[in-house]
Amino acid sequence: MRVVPLVLCALALSACSASAAPDRSTRRADLPWTAPDFADFDVRSIAFLPVAMYESNIENRGMVERAVGQALKGTGYRFASTMIARQWLVQAGGDSLLKAVNDAILHEARPDSLQAPLLARVTRSRALLGVRVDRMERMQLEPDQSGKPTTTVELHVALVDSTGRLLWSAHGAETMDGQYQDAANGSLGVKASGLSNQLVTDRLGAPTFPEVLTRLLARWTPSFPSRPAAPAAN
Repeated sequence: MRVVPLVLCALALSACSASAAPDRSTRRADLPWTAPDFADFDVRSIAFLPVAMYESNIENRGMVERAVGQALKGTGYRFASTMIARQWLVQAGGDSLLKAVNDAILHEARPDSLQAPLLARVTRSRALLGVRVDRMERMQLEPDQSGKPTTTVELHVALVDSTGRLLWSAHGAETMDGQYQDAANGSLGVKASGLSNQLVTDRLGAPTFPEVLTRLLARWTPSFPSRPAAPAAN
C-alpha cells in the first residue's frame, strides 16, 4: 500500500473539515437516534476513533475513552480501541491524517463521507465511532462558600459506516450535584493550613468525571444497536 496518497488525502480533508466550533453554551437534552435500516449494514467491527476535545486534556480524554469503551463492551462488536486506531492512522498518514480526523469530529462529531472510506480501510473496520467532548466542568466550592458543587459532562457520539452514512448518534449532558455545603454552620469540614483553610476530604466535593460519565452513558447504551447473535448451527 502506498502511503503518499493517503497523506495528500489527509491534507485535503483537513482543509475541508476546518470550521468554527459550535456554540456550547446551550444545554441539550438527550437525542439518541438509530438508522431505521441499521440491520441491513451488517456491522461487525467498529473502530473507536480518538476522542476529540475543544480544550485538549490527556487525562480527561482518557477518562472518556475508558468510559465509552466500557459502556459499549457488551454490544457484541469487535472494537478497535482508540490506541490501536490512533496507531493505524499515524502509520497511514502521519499527524496530518490524525489532525484531519480530529477536525472533522470537532465539526460534526464524526468523519464525513470523504474520510470514512479511507479510515475504514486503515482501521480494518466496517464502522467508525466518533466522540466529541463538548463540556467537562467540575465546579468546586471554596471553604467560605455555601451551596452544592457540581460536575457536568456533555458528549456527542456518532457511529458511521464505511461510506460516512450516519448509523447511530446520541447527544446530551449530565450534571451531578455534590453534598450541600453550609459554610455558615460549619458543616464544610475544613482544617487550618498556614494562612488558608483547606477541605479535609474530597468526599464533600463535586462528583468525579467517571461518576458523571457512567450515568450519562448508561442512558445511551440501551439505544445503541447490539450486534445480533449468530444463528445456532443445525
